[in-house]
Amino acid sequence: MDQIGNLELSWAQGYNGGNATYIDKDVICYLCGNNIKFIAEDGAETVFNFPGEGIGPFAAHSLSRCFAVAEQCMNPKIYLFVYPTFRQMTILEKGAQLEYSHLVFSSSDYLCSLSGIPEFELTLWNFVEGTKLSTFALSAANIPTSLSFNPANWRQMCVCSEKNITLLNIEQSDKYYVMQPTRVRLPPTDPDAEEEDERDEIPTRASTRMTRYTIDVPKAAKAGLTGEMAENLDDIQDKTDRVKPVSQVWTPIGDLYIGCKGGQLIKVDGETLKGRVIYYPPKAPPTPGSRMSSAGIQRESMVDIQQPEQDVSDMLLDGSVDCISLHKGGLYCAGQDGTLRLVDIKSRDVSVLEKCNIGVPVTSLSFSPSYRRVAIGSSNGTLHLYEPGAPQSMKLLKDLHHGQFVGISVLPGNENCVTAREDGEIQVWTIDKGALVSSYTLGMPVFSLACSPMLNVCAVGSAGGYVYYLDMNNVEQPRIVQRVRVYEGPVTKLVYEDEGRYLLSASEDGQVFIIDGRATAGFKPLAHTETQSKDAKGEIQALSAYTDSKNTVHVVVTHNTTNNKRMGANYLTAFEVTEDVMRDLRYNCHSLKFDFKDKSINKVSLKLAVPAYGCAVAESSTIYTMAQNNRSVQQHTLPAIDELPKDLKQFQLEPVSEFTGHQLPGGRVLLSPHHKWLATYGTDGSVMLRTIGQMDKTVTITPHDYRIGGVKVMAFAEDSQNIFTTGFDGTLTCYSWNPPLPQSERSYTPTGIGKAKSAMEAARAKKSRMMSSQKEENDCIANMSEWTPDDYGRSSTDRPPLVSREDKEKQKRNEALERDEIYKTPTPTPEDDATWLQVQELESFKEEDKQYADVKKNLRVSIRDMRRTLQGMLKNNATLPEIEQLDRHEFDLDIEEQLRLQAEADQEVERVREEIEFENLAKMYLREMIKRECWDNMVVKGRAVQAFNSNLEVSNFPMRERPQTFIKMLETVKKRRTIEIAEAKAMDDRNMPLPKRKAKKEMIETPQKPAQTTADDEGEGEDDEGKELPSTTGSLGYHISVKDILGALYGGGSELFYSQFELNSRDQKINQIVLLEDAIHRIKQVFNKEFDDLFIKKEQEIGKIKEKNKRIKKIIADLDLVEDIIEPSLGVAEKPETLLTVEDDEVKVEKFYTPEQKKAMEKQQKEEEERRARERGDNVRERALNQMMGGVLEIKKEDELKKDVPKPPFMAQKEESDWTEEEQKIAKEYERKVKELAEEREKFRKQLETELRKNQSLIQDGMTGFDDMLNTVFMKKIKVMMVIYQEELKILRLRYSLLVEEELETRESELNRLIEHKKHLKQLAAQSVIEARKNVDAYREQYDILLAEDKVMDKAFKREFNDVSAVQQDQLYRLFKRRPRALKLTRADGENMLPNPFADRPSTARQNAQSKAYMDGAMDDLDKESNCPEGVEPHIWQRLCMYRRQKVENENLVKIRASTLAEMQQFQQKRYEEDEVLRNEIDDIGEVLNKLRDDRARFSLNLEVQLLLKQGQVEVDAGSFIHEYKDSALIHRSVVEDLNGTIKQLGESKIASMVESKDFRKGIIQLEWEHKKMLMVIEDLQNKMKDVQFMKVTREIQLFLNSPDYEGRKSEEVGKLELTILQQKKIHEKTIDEKKKQIKELDRSSKQKENDNEQLLHELEDLNVSVHERKHIEQVNADRRSDSGAEKRYQEIVQRRKLVDLAKAQAQEVAVLRAEVERLRMRTFPALVQVEH
Repeated sequence: MDQIGNLELSWAQGYNGGNATYIDKDVICYLCGNNIKFIAEDGAETVFNFPGEGIGPFAAHSLSRCFAVAEQCMNPKIYLFVYPTFRQMTILEKGAQLEYSHLVFSSSDYLCSLSGIPEFELTLWNFVEGTKLSTFALSAANIPTSLSFNPANWRQMCVCSEKNITLLNIEQSDKYYVMQPTRVRLPPTDPDAEEEDERDEIPTRASTRMTRYTIDVPKAAKAGLTGEMAENLDDIQDKTDRVKPVSQVWTPIGDLYIGCKGGQLIKVDGETLKGRVIYYPPKAPPTPGSRMSSAGIQRESMVDIQQPEQDVSDMLLDGSVDCISLHKGGLYCAGQDGTLRLVDIKSRDVSVLEKCNIGVPVTSLSFSPSYRRVAIGSSNGTLHLYEPGAPQSMKLLKDLHHGQFVGISVLPGNENCVTAREDGEIQVWTIDKGALVSSYTLGMPVFSLACSPMLNVCAVGSAGGYVYYLDMNNVEQPRIVQRVRVYEGPVTKLVYEDEGRYLLSASEDGQVFIIDGRATAGFKPLAHTETQSKDAKGEIQALSAYTDSKNTVHVVVTHNTTNNKRMGANYLTAFEVTEDVMRDLRYNCHSLKFDFKDKSINKVSLKLAVPAYGCAVAESSTIYTMAQNNRSVQQHTLPAIDELPKDLKQFQLEPVSEFTGHQLPGGRVLLSPHHKWLATYGTDGSVMLRTIGQMDKTVTITPHDYRIGGVKVMAFAEDSQNIFTTGFDGTLTCYSWNPPLPQSERSYTPTGIGKAKSAMEAARAKKSRMMSSQKEENDCIANMSEWTPDDYGRSSTDRPPLVSREDKEKQKRNEALERDEIYKTPTPTPEDDATWLQVQELESFKEEDKQYADVKKNLRVSIRDMRRTLQGMLKNNATLPEIEQLDRHEFDLDIEEQLRLQAEADQEVERVREEIEFENLAKMYLREMIKRECWDNMVVKGRAVQAFNSNLEVSNFPMRERPQTFIKMLETVKKRRTIEIAEAKAMDDRNMPLPKRKAKKEMIETPQKPAQTTADDEGEGEDDEGKELPSTTGSLGYHISVKDILGALYGGGSELFYSQFELNSRDQKINQIVLLEDAIHRIKQVFNKEFDDLFIKKEQEIGKIKEKNKRIKKIIADLDLVEDIIEPSLGVAEKPETLLTVEDDEVKVEKFYTPEQKKAMEKQQKEEEERRARERGDNVRERALNQMMGGVLEIKKEDELKKDVPKPPFMAQKEESDWTEEEQKIAKEYERKVKELAEEREKFRKQLETELRKNQSLIQDGMTGFDDMLNTVFMKKIKVMMVIYQEELKILRLRYSLLVEEELETRESELNRLIEHKKHLKQLAAQSVIEARKNVDAYREQYDILLAEDKVMDKAFKREFNDVSAVQQDQLYRLFKRRPRALKLTRADGENMLPNPFADRPSTARQNAQSKAYMDGAMDDLDKESNCPEGVEPHIWQRLCMYRRQKVENENLVKIRASTLAEMQQFQQKRYEEDEVLRNEIDDIGEVLNKLRDDRARFSLNLEVQLLLKQGQVEVDAGSFIHEYKDSALIHRSVVEDLNGTIKQLGESKIASMVESKDFRKGIIQLEWEHKKMLMVIEDLQNKMKDVQFMKVTREIQLFLNSPDYEGRKSEEVGKLELTILQQKKIHEKTIDEKKKQIKELDRSSKQKENDNEQLLHELEDLNVSVHERKHIEQVNADRRSDSGAEKRYQEIVQRRKLVDLAKAQAQEVAVLRAEVERLRMRTFPALVQVEH
């Protein structure tokens, strides 16, 4: 098709709210898809189609009238064009690898570009020369969001990201440019938040710093970080919520204002380069409906609820500073709130001076070059113009309503096209210029659109399934004339057939409706068919129709059955709609639902061999699609019905031919209106056109970008001369074959003219063919009234709800059932929002009701009879006995419903069971994990032993099995340590003299006293002679034996420990840690062994108690007593393994048994009963025992005593007077036996009571004895735990020292890395200095040459003009020296009134242009002939003018070179300063490194020794907190004692001398006192004499004379004194009250003490009774014990008691004497008192 011609962009429309800037004084430009749109303030539009590959960021230069556009591809380029000619100015290359993210112009000749991923590099360009000047790499972690030049100084730039602000200063040395960054820290969002400064870490316990030499290391070293992570640690740890910059603007003085996302406004000072927030938005008040504000508040009226709304238009809120721009009157701000505000930034308080409500979110803000107007862009697609200072001047320049297009179609007449956006905005555009004619808002989401080719109607498919018909006869005022609901879901496809008779619609449910497209028929739906057969169910993806010459409509539908839209359609459904079928729809449809019969429309569904996108049907049953696999255009031929096989499942529609397609998968296919051209468009953003006859030749255009989805919708004009496309970028474009450009070379070829004429002729023929019907239909639709929701019934508020109608029907049905009547369901009526198909279904129901009315009536009667019978059965069932009654559900006749409910219940039970099983499984897993970690892995299980008579409890040490790695390490450490000790011993023996060596050998051979095992016997650090030894927690040296170490007393001793003074190396510390952990393990083992013995003793004791309890229970039963029996048992803490098994009695719920378990239990119970029955049979053994021995094997005394003496029978039968003598003897014998039996019983009872008390006392004694043993073990465990904690503390200190060593090592490596980095930078800086020096020297040489040449020209003047006279030569020389006056940079005419804030500081380019123009004009004035002196020839004058111009040019060049040389020298000086700074930094780092090495060595040598001292040996005042012993010293005791003795001697001698001095000075003082007394007497007599001679005026008298209000002053003093007295009285009364309270408290405490005393008296009485009982028991049992050692022990106790009393008395005397000595020393020797500071 390339032989026809080329498609050119005619116009483009669309604005997404991007950057809209001025490029001329009244022209605004912005991006419009892949194009750049230029719009003047008067509305004139121009579009420029960007020729590059993809379009990226865009920037405009209003002063130079040029714009820059970056490509969006690999190795993108930056194109610069001149406006308005669109001449390509230059191309900038090699600035990015993948993309550009920002472009920004300076006010001069410079452009800055920011590349995106992966380099994020700033590049400075000179766009006039097209050269790259400098680059600067930014951090990829902080992606920049905005970029700007300082309009007053192009050497300053600002780059903002969400995390920081970077200011760049561009330094220049001739042609060498450098960007120097300065980072500005962002302030916090909360105004009350404070910056987190680095603070010294304060340890939680002072004991961790007792004697340690502290070393401060940075946080990075503590974290083990080096390199970039260490440098950025503060930023990583910074959790403060900081502001997020979104906009920025410069001021003329170099300050920077930055708008933030939360509404904050930041000012960055241009001198200090520090930012501060000058405005914080007000905090949002609590919502009235919130829980916090409404809790506990009760309002009495609506007046309380109505609170005055705060006017926020005068405030800057969140999102109100997204766009800011500087004006001479202040700072203009706008944002998402849709309000433009002028903020006063000159005063201290930020206030709003001017405001204007725009009503739409603002995303772009740009001033014109004159600053008289501002262009405001919105994301809603609007452009506004505003004049600063005039709030009523807001003007809407353009309103395009930005949003995604969903459809585009052309109205009949080929003058206008209609588009629909997804939010329901319908827009009408002119085809020739693309002007927006009108807009209509549906107010609901829209999915499809189609315009009728017959009449001026536009059909719109909505999300609710409605098809709206809009009358387009008056395109300026569209109106809805009809609405039909076709689907319940969205209408996704709308297609008119070629003649416009039918409208075809499709939806997601797979139904295709045929709707009458004529207004005279009321746009009535006619029939429908479904594409979702059993074999081809899926979503419809494409719908196409073609009308042949017989007016048969061929319809093709493609759909996807895989639920994967990306795979394309895999099935195709085709059918035909003929005029015969449409004439008799009742015959060709199945029912009144008007669903077509497949045979009537020849419907067939075929599977595509290749999944395809899009579909277009043409003549001869030809179908065009786009293949999914290779993205080619495929041509299919649809076979006839009789040619298809019977089994269509095995048949696949294969493509007939394939042609070149698009590059990316996805797209659509479209035929032109005259069915000769085929267009394909897709996600690659391109449109390919080809003729049906020559499919291999294409014309390709790329109207949209593939990165954002490519082309979405496309349409042809009626004559196919225009092509319309819309993309996912919200842009509408129009391409034409013959663009309206004068003298255009791009037009039709000779071949193309013929094809174009054929397309236009087809359009004319179609128009003439439908002219009559079109006029009739247009008139009909024009006469239709505008549709409103009331046309279809009442509004939703007046309409009764659906629920009420259902309730009413239910109520009527219940009433009929109560009256036992037949209830007839009313005929359903369609809902107001019912679909057409639902209405047809109701109509079919009505027809069925009429047809089967009698049958339904008979069924209702039968149902009524069944109901009556069932109710009678229910009544009879209620009268039956309960055992014979049936359940309610058994009368349910609906067996299926019953089974369904049972199945649902079973499913619910199964679901609950499964949930419970999962929960139980999770709990079992958790139990197993806990058991494995806390029980199974324990070699020694944790358990406790509890006391019998108290709450005391002692637990053991649970111990895990030590890993093999630790055991191997321990063995290695032991062997290594043994070798070290042997080596050290050998070295000592070698260096030791022979006598000492022999003495040491004798000392070793002397048998040592075995080490004691308990701390109580050892005496807490005292040996046998009573001398104190240093108590330690580990070995301090070889001279301390193992027994002197506290840990050794409890099983943790070892000769392998290092001395604490030798732990210098890392290996030694690690070995010491291993040895200490082994010692702790051994200590725990020793204690656990003792604990196990104690546990066994308790079990034995419990066994003894149980044995005694058996006898006690027997005695209590024999004596018929009621007493509590002590039955101790092991608790859960003592037997923790019982926690792992659950007993039956612990389960409180009934146990569930499975049927198998129940059967087994029943069988077991039956067997048990059979066994018992067998035992109850003839048992020979029991019968013999009963007959021979009365049923017992042993006769017991208590059993015999229980038997009563048998009473003679006559005593019950006869009176006593009737007894015979024999009977009387028998009676006396009976009485004697009864008396003896009673005595025996009483004696036996006393024996049993004695035995009972004895057993009880034995049990109590055993329990008390065990409790004493437990108490002893408990005290020992406390000491063992103390030892373990001491050793663990030692391990922690060693590990801490290892950690500090690692930190120091990390810090040292970081400093080494940093110093190497600085050295590298120093090397680069030195090279920069050398290079700058070379450049300056070379440039100075050029400058000197140029200066010399300029001087030579001055000196050569006379030689140049030696052909004139001397007088003329002087005149000419004066004219030669004449120069134009210096240019005063004043603003042009009219600029004095401009509100441009940068007018006083014009740009460098503007200054140079003004200077050049002024100089050229001034030189032209000087060169005029009127300035020529008289008598000078014209050629001489011309030569003078040329020579003078040359001299002026040289002078200007010298000035420029001098300025450049000064800049280069300044650049060189800065490089010198940078080099010096780096040198100082290297020196500082070196000093820090040396100090760190010294600290590291000092830390290794300054060891920390852990000691355990008695309290009296610490003479440092600890205070209320744990003391820090940094400034303390550890001194040997002998030193202190010697020093104290010396002090005592010196004190006594000084006291004696002081006493002597005191007695001598006493006399001197007495004489001095007498002398002073006499002098005072003399002075007193002299004063009396003066008083007699002169009257002295006192101060009181002077005050009385000078004070005007003496009485007032006195009264004021009296008042003050009275107030003082009152205050003192109040204080006194308060003191009295406090004393009274104290007295009451004392009285209360005294009463409490009295009560306690009474209680103690009662307890004393009880104790006395217990003592007497115990004494009685001891006297009873005294004969059983030997008292041979009692007297001896008593004497030892008495002697020990006397010695203790004597020691206490002597200690008190010593204390009294010391106190007396101290008192005397303090009184007579004050110099000995130490003053504490």
